[in-house]
Amino acid sequence: MTRNASVQRGLRTYRKKRDFKSTPEPSGSVEVAPSEHLRFVIQKHDATRLHYDLRLELDGVFKSWAVTKGPSLDPADKRLAVEVEDHPLDYGDFEGTIPQGEYGGGTVQLWDRGFWQPEGNTSPQAALKAGELKFILAGQRLQGSFVLVRIKHNRGRDTRTNWLLIKHKDQYARPGTASAALMAQDRSVASGRRMEQIARGVGKAPTPFMLARRPGQKADAVWHSDGAKSARGSDPTVMGVTISKPDKVFWPAAGDQGSISKLDLALYYESVGEWMLPHVAHRPCSLLRAPDGLNGQRFFQRHAMAGMSALFSQVKVKGDREPYVQLDRVEALAAAVQSGTLEVHPWNCGLDAPEVAGRLVFDLDPAPDVGFDKVIKAALEIRDRLKAVGLEAFCKTTGGKGLHVVTPLSGGRHAVEWSAAKNFAHIICAQMASDAPGAYLDTMSKAQRQGRIFLDYLRNDRTATAVAVLSSRARDGATVSMPIDWKQVSSGLDPRQFTVRTAPALLKKLKPWRDYDIAAGPLDEAIARVVAAGGKAAGARGPRSLTEKGQSRPKRRRSGASRARASMRG
Repeated sequence: MTRNASVQRGLRTYRKKRDFKSTPEPSGSVEVAPSEHLRFVIQKHDATRLHYDLRLELDGVFKSWAVTKGPSLDPADKRLAVEVEDHPLDYGDFEGTIPQGEYGGGTVQLWDRGFWQPEGNTSPQAALKAGELKFILAGQRLQGSFVLVRIKHNRGRDTRTNWLLIKHKDQYARPGTASAALMAQDRSVASGRRMEQIARGVGKAPTPFMLARRPGQKADAVWHSDGAKSARGSDPTVMGVTISKPDKVFWPAAGDQGSISKLDLALYYESVGEWMLPHVAHRPCSLLRAPDGLNGQRFFQRHAMAGMSALFSQVKVKGDREPYVQLDRVEALAAAVQSGTLEVHPWNCGLDAPEVAGRLVFDLDPAPDVGFDKVIKAALEIRDRLKAVGLEAFCKTTGGKGLHVVTPLSGGRHAVEWSAAKNFAHIICAQMASDAPGAYLDTMSKAQRQGRIFLDYLRNDRTATAVAVLSSRARDGATVSMPIDWKQVSSGLDPRQFTVRTAPALLKKLKPWRDYDIAAGPLDEAIARVVAAGGKAAGARGPRSLTEKGQSRPKRRRSGASRARASMRG
C-alpha cells in the first residue's frame, strides 16, 4: 500500500463523521507544506465539554487525543487523554466554529503549536503499539518531555481507548498552580483571538503553520540529545513577543515554592492581561525594572528610551519635554517583561486625559506593629465614607502589607482637575485621622507612625502613580496587587496568597470587581456635598465639621481637612 493510500485509509473515520457541506473543518484534500521535523498542535475545543485536543504528526496524519482537563506542567498530574480518530494534517491550521448539531460542534482555538520528537530508541509507531510514547514538545506554550501511557483496563462499559498524559520532571516542569495559570490563558497562538472572539467570527485570521511554506526550518527546531532542554533553537514567544533568556530567575525559590522565571511572568501577564489592560491603558506609566530579577539592581523608567519596543505607546505630557511610556495593548505587557519589568505603575488620570483625575486611590499603609485586621477596618471605613458622598469604592491588595481602596470617577463634564481631587482625598483621610487619632494619621511622619495606619492620599495627584491592579510586585513570594470583593475584606484575609502562580485561577474563579466599569461616580458632585456640609463628609463620626461654627478653640495650625477644604473652595 502506498503512503498516500495509507493516509486516505486512516482518514476514513474522520470523513465519515463529518458533513463538509456544513462544517468548515478541512477534509484533508489540501497538501501541507513539508517539514524537516514532526509538528504538533493543541486545539482548545469548547464542544459538549471544554477540552484540549492534542495532535501529533505521524505517518501523514495527526494522531489525536482529547485531553479532558488540558495538559499539565505538574509531573504529579495524570491527565486523561481519550484517543480519537486520526485527523488530516491541514487540520493543524483550523480555527473557527463547528456548527451545533455537527460532530464536535463548538468553538476551536489554536492554543499551542510547534514541533515534537520521540524519545528513546523505539520508533513512535512501536511505542504507540506498546502503549507508552515518550516525546519532547517544542511549542509556544509547552516545552519539554512528556509521556502518553495507555490504560490497560477501562472502567465499566467505557469502550474508548484511554491514555494518561504526564509531564516528565525536567526544567520545564512547574507545580500545580503554574499549570492553572497556563490553562487560564485564552489567546490563540495563531491569531491572538480569545474564544469568544472566534465564536463571534471577529479578529484577524490565524497565520498558517501546516500550510506555510517556510524556508530554513533548521533554524526553527534544533533538537538536543539530552531531551531535557528546549527542543527549539529559538526562544519562546508570548503574545507575539520573543522572550530571551526565558529561564532567567526573577524570583528565587522560597520555602516550598519554586522559583519564578522570566517566561513564567510573561505567561502570567498573558493569562491576566485582558482583565488588567483597561486599568492601565491610555495613561502614562512608570515601570519598575529589575533585569536581573528580585535581587538585582532596580530602576524606574518613566520616559520613552532609545531601542524601546514598538509595542509601547508614547504620550506627551504638559511641562515635560520627553514623552512618557504607555501600555495601550496587551502585548506591551509581554514587552515590559522582556525588558525586565517587575512592576507596572500607571497614573490615576482619565483615559488620554493626564490633567484630570480618572480614579482615586487611598493607600492604607500600616506601621510594622499594626495588625492586618485594623487595615481591613480602615478600608471598610473609607468605603463607607465615600459611599456617603455618592462614590462607589473597590478594594485590592497592594502585594505588600496594606490595601488600596479605589474609586472610579466620571469624566466629561464631571471631570475634576488634580488639585481639587487631591484635596478631596485629603479631606476623607484627615477626617478619619481626626475622628480616631490613635488609629490613623494623614502625614508621612515616621516619628508618629507607631501603632497607626498612614492614610496615604498622595497617590491622587498629577504625575503620582499607584501599582496597577494585578501587577506583580518586586517582593518575596512574587505577590500581586489582587482585586478582591468587599465580602473578602474580612477577618482571615491574607494578601500573601495572591501570587503570580495563584492569581490567574483565583481571578477566573472569584470574578472580582464585576461592576467596576459602570460604577464611575461624579467627583464634582461629591465635592459639592462635602463643601455644603462644611467640609465634613457625611457619615463621619465626631463634630459636624472640623471647624464647626460657634466653637471656641485655641489658635493653632489648621487641621489637614480644614486646609484641604479651604484649598478645594479656592
